[in-house]
Amino acid sequence: MRPADRRAQAGDQGAGDAPAGDHQRLRQVRGRQFGHGTRGESARKGGLPKGASQGDRRMKNCVCCFALAWALAGAAATGPFGDGDFMVGCNYWGSQAGVHMWRAADWDEDGVRKDLDALKSAGVEMLRVFPTWSEFQPLVPRLGYAGMPGEFLREGTEETVSDPLWIDPGALARFRFFCDEAGKRQIKLMVSLVTGWMSGRLFIPRHVEGRNLLSDPEAIRWEGRFARGFVRRMKDHPAIVAWDLGNECNCMGTVGSQGAAWVWLQAISGSIRAEDSTRPVVSGMHSQTSNAFGAQWSKPNYWTLQMQGELMDYLTPHPYPAPFRTEANRGAFNSFRNALHPLSQCLYYAGVAGKPAFPQEVGSLGPRMSPEWVAALGMRQQLFAAWVHGLPAYLWWCAFDQKHLGYPPFNTNAMERELGMLRKDRTFKPQAHALKAFADFRKSLPFKRLPRYRTDAVCLLSEREEFYHQAFGALMLAKAAGFDVAFAGAESQALPESPFYILPSGGGFETWSQEAWERLVARVRKGATLLVTRGGDAGYSDWIDVTGLEQTLYHKKRPIVFAFEGRKLRASDHMTAEQRTVDCEAVARDQTGNVVVSMKKLGEGKVVAVNFALEKCIIEGLDNVVDGDFSNELWRIYAYAAREAGVRRCVQKEDPRLVLTEHPRDDGTLLVCALNTGAERKSFALAVAGAVEQVWNGRWADGRLELEGNAGCILKIAQEK
Repeated sequence: MRPADRRAQAGDQGAGDAPAGDHQRLRQVRGRQFGHGTRGESARKGGLPKGASQGDRRMKNCVCCFALAWALAGAAATGPFGDGDFMVGCNYWGSQAGVHMWRAADWDEDGVRKDLDALKSAGVEMLRVFPTWSEFQPLVPRLGYAGMPGEFLREGTEETVSDPLWIDPGALARFRFFCDEAGKRQIKLMVSLVTGWMSGRLFIPRHVEGRNLLSDPEAIRWEGRFARGFVRRMKDHPAIVAWDLGNECNCMGTVGSQGAAWVWLQAISGSIRAEDSTRPVVSGMHSQTSNAFGAQWSKPNYWTLQMQGELMDYLTPHPYPAPFRTEANRGAFNSFRNALHPLSQCLYYAGVAGKPAFPQEVGSLGPRMSPEWVAALGMRQQLFAAWVHGLPAYLWWCAFDQKHLGYPPFNTNAMERELGMLRKDRTFKPQAHALKAFADFRKSLPFKRLPRYRTDAVCLLSEREEFYHQAFGALMLAKAAGFDVAFAGAESQALPESPFYILPSGGGFETWSQEAWERLVARVRKGATLLVTRGGDAGYSDWIDVTGLEQTLYHKKRPIVFAFEGRKLRASDHMTAEQRTVDCEAVARDQTGNVVVSMKKLGEGKVVAVNFALEKCIIEGLDNVVDGDFSNELWRIYAYAAREAGVRRCVQKEDPRLVLTEHPRDDGTLLVCALNTGAERKSFALAVAGAVEQVWNGRWADGRLELEGNAGCILKIAQEK
């Protein structure tokens, strides 16, 4: 027996050389962090964090001053994949053969059954599966005079293929067997159709070799035929709940314009819908941009979120940590930042596109980035965050380790080898224990799904530049400050109604159109509050009239140190604007006397202005802004703006590591979901306007909530009248 298998029997799979105390965390990952529920102490009054105001103490009614519809972020009210429930699972390749699993020589029916049994026992409810394009459409052209193509032959034979929607019957039979076995285990399937790209390698049929797979008309014709032929033959299978265009198809080639990208998306999605209009079409693409209308000066990205929203039913970010995403490379995989990274990408995609999004591929990128026990802790808090914020699914990459596969890319790319929840021998790694514990926790609850969560502000996103860093920064700051934001595109959508708007970190002269800016200012004059954080070289019309500030000078980058609510804060920006007050209050000034935070009454509303790119600063700038010891409490600026906007939450907290959502129920009670994004067990002081009637997975006593590290819980609260 291998040492890892001995650990599996002992319940500490993958512990390796984890430090003292981390073995205890592994046991918690296996099951204790999501228990079957404990009843908390009922209380008429909750505890109050230190420093809460008298106004907060007098708060008797916890009904928020407003609740923005979750539909603003594109969430579906009913089930995306059949029954309205949140689906957990992973991306699947066979444990023994990997990408070669559909080949006749590598096909293993017994191995498929054992794989599915192991995944079912790990709590998997959905699998994303990949009919490799080169195996299911193995065609070669018969070349004639001067190399002119004639008929198409089945590769390795002299058999002529005349059916334009032909799919290899042997491969299709193997795929149907797989679907049958998944259905027997109540595992739902999302089928990635044009799987020509996988883990850094192309797997394409010979008849399209040498063509640009995203812009060549002949390649697009055969991709559409493949999608249509496959769907026609498999749409009768009940285990299949969604059609995915393919795996990261924007990696298969290049396009030279948004128009070319649109043509490819329309060709494949249209081919799918021509055969099956009953199932959702899922994007399968990552790295989409919000910049649909602005100039793209370097490394243009023509795959826009707006285009995805036009043509797709669901969008699918693949929010891996570093090195692919620099905004997620500061902090461990189980940190505050990485707890919110998949969620923020999904809300960003949905907010701009107007369609729901979910993390279709997510993972720690293996032991070179995170030990298995850290990956499991990170997974469990990401799962909880995705669920409570209404995302439709969460799929880990991937099912099984692949380090035993002796062909490219697995024998050449170390990163691709150890990404599984399970090992080759189907024993659980800590990640599988975390998934199983979460699935069991949800099944133990007396309700099937959560009501939609309240949002307190609309964060507007530029559609003239890539804006994910600003969106991610805004979400982290709002969460640390204790309220929730909904995202919306500033250009292509009507301005949502809200008493509180956030306009984050504009960084250029074209970030916001005049129409979008004036529409927002008009809403403020009628009573809304606006928090605008300005990068040093951002341009706005009527800046003096709107903010009461006059810019007098530019500086190159320099440190910004200032006192805010009795605390010393620091920031930086690539440019610094000197400003003087004309018709506003200077809330904070830096070490030189320059205005950093100001507040102005504008008509019936208010404008809170920040004189540096706050959201980008916490993504790209200084350490300890939201990770580490939270010593640089820039999130307090967001908390100040929320108070000015009149935001009142039923549950208030002081610790920025605790992430809260509030879910009103039809019976008048409130469910509050709390996530401890810190690595250690902690007791949090909460101010609760009502009585805590029950707690699932945490401990409530004397106004304090005790939670394991990287774990979540649910409180049921009877609200005060």
